Amino acid sequence: MTEITREATMQATEAREMQNLILVAEDEPAMREALHQFLIRQGYAVVLACNGQEAIDMCASVMPDLILLDVRMPKIDGLTACRTLRKDTIGPRIPIIMLTALFDAGSVDRAFEAGADDYITKPVHWAILRQRIRVLMERRGAEARIHHQATFDALTDLPNRTLFLDRLEHAIQLSTRNQSRLALLFIDLDGFKQINDTYGHAAGDALLRQLGQRLKDLIRHSDTLARLGGDEFTAIIAPIGTPHDTEVVADKILLTVSEPYDLDGQQATISASIGITLFPDDADTTADLLQNADQAMYQAKKLGKNRHHFYRPESPP
Repeated sequence: MTEITREATMQATEAREMQNLILVAEDEPAMREALHQFLIRQGYAVVLACNGQEAIDMCASVMPDLILLDVRMPKIDGLTACRTLRKDTIGPRIPIIMLTALFDAGSVDRAFEAGADDYITKPVHWAILRQRIRVLMERRGAEARIHHQATFDALTDLPNRTLFLDRLEHAIQLSTRNQSRLALLFIDLDGFKQINDTYGHAAGDALLRQLGQRLKDLIRHSDTLARLGGDEFTAIIAPIGTPHDTEVVADKILLTVSEPYDLDGQQATISASIGITLFPDDADTTADLLQNADQAMYQAKKLGKNRHHFYRPESPP
């Protein structure tokens, strides 16, 4: 990561807590500063790039909500940068507005062919730019809400099965490229039905929400915690060094699960059984890893519950 990208990432992290973040890529200093000041006055957080290459480098690290991209820039021009961003950016599609002094039909066509969402000519009409940004931001917000509802669990706000499988596939691809290991943990609560029977289903839901937050606070930001449904959770821990590293994480999860829960003024406790499988040691596909972890979890339950167990090919389901 370059020094410019690292600094931009830090600034973006601090600024975007309360504001939408816009990445401005403009090589002309006066215009870049004019755009910067205008967007600040509109209430946006802003990060700045001087050329197309900087915009590409910064985009992956700061993940802006919208990009203003000048067409004519050194190193990599705006059209090339736009095409590259459309191809390489992971996650929801980021709106891009192209900025240029060219307004002939061919220039407009090339901007949209490169993947731009809109096109603003220079000198900039600030009221038009304000409205174009507002419309694209509102559209992005609506798309983000729909995407969130489709990929996150409504009760715990953790990734659901669909997003979990997608992230596991990406984790496998990354581990393959880096020649590293990952661990998949299958976490199943012991005797959760008794919680529902004793305290009611609303209390059971409250316990799952509390547990989801505890586990989310426990794992690293680079890892993925998901709820598959019911009282079943999974965790993708990547990368890992040795199997012992995974044992340490699993032991912390068991301790966290066993801490008391406040269920509308009543305290309850519960334990969990964890199945662990490793990539590439045990399997190299999402389906096989999930099956292995599930099998190891059932073996943990057979061995007495409230424990973790590594997948072994000879272990019966």
